[in-house]
Amino acid sequence: MPKAFVNGINLHYVQTGQGPDLVLIHGIASNLGQWQLSILPAFTERFRVTMYDLRGHGYSDMPPNGYTPHHMVGDFIGLMDYLNIQCATLLGHSYGGMVALYYAVLHPERVDRLIIADSGIPFLEPGRGRDALLDRCREILQGQNIDVPEEKADDVAYLMEQLLRRRRFSWRGMGIQRAMARLSRLSTTTSFGTEYRETSELTLEMIRQIQAPVLLIYGDRSPLTASFQFLRDNLPNCSAVMIPNGGHFFPLEHPKMFVEHVSSFLQAERGL
Repeated sequence: MPKAFVNGINLHYVQTGQGPDLVLIHGIASNLGQWQLSILPAFTERFRVTMYDLRGHGYSDMPPNGYTPHHMVGDFIGLMDYLNIQCATLLGHSYGGMVALYYAVLHPERVDRLIIADSGIPFLEPGRGRDALLDRCREILQGQNIDVPEEKADDVAYLMEQLLRRRRFSWRGMGIQRAMARLSRLSTTTSFGTEYRETSELTLEMIRQIQAPVLLIYGDRSPLTASFQFLRDNLPNCSAVMIPNGGHFFPLEHPKMFVEHVSSFLQAERGL
């Protein structure tokens, strides 16, 4: 099980395929397994694909603190240096998309293209910040007559755990039981719940400077449409797609459609 020692922790990663570099970054409450069953096979013949587990997730270390966006992008920078990936296409889902955007601002020369899948950017969600997704999680659970204890109302790990247990799609590749146990531990033994909410140094002016081609791909039922609209209107080299009947987890709910749109974007940009 390969691990890179960066920023004082071990990050679990998987690298497979041949060709230009494509890096996949999962979101909160997930792990690199979300890509493996339905998404990864579509790209390994044309790309060298790298996936990794965010700190506190999957098989990466779970330190007691260090979960701010600044720490997360620092981990990613360290991983790219460790693997000697000088330039890559980045595909990030949810929180992973924010890591990708932040990295593109800090190291534009190392980013070929960006695919941002249903990511919420705190300052682009007026009055709600990253809580837009938590609001939607609570709404879904309440709609299924599941009471959320008051003390858990803002506990992202708890809410995501409850939601994932009730999804219709398969989580086999993620190792759902282990993922749920990790989420519970992340919520109760680390400062993740407060730190991940911190506002990053990422600003709208910085985002406007990103010159790499970007594909925005969101579900039409996403709770993060404000971020979609702002990014679509302010990224200078941007294509945008809405997935019909897609919620926040549409890459897992509609993997075939997701892969088709991503593949079309990559082919159009490079003629692959």
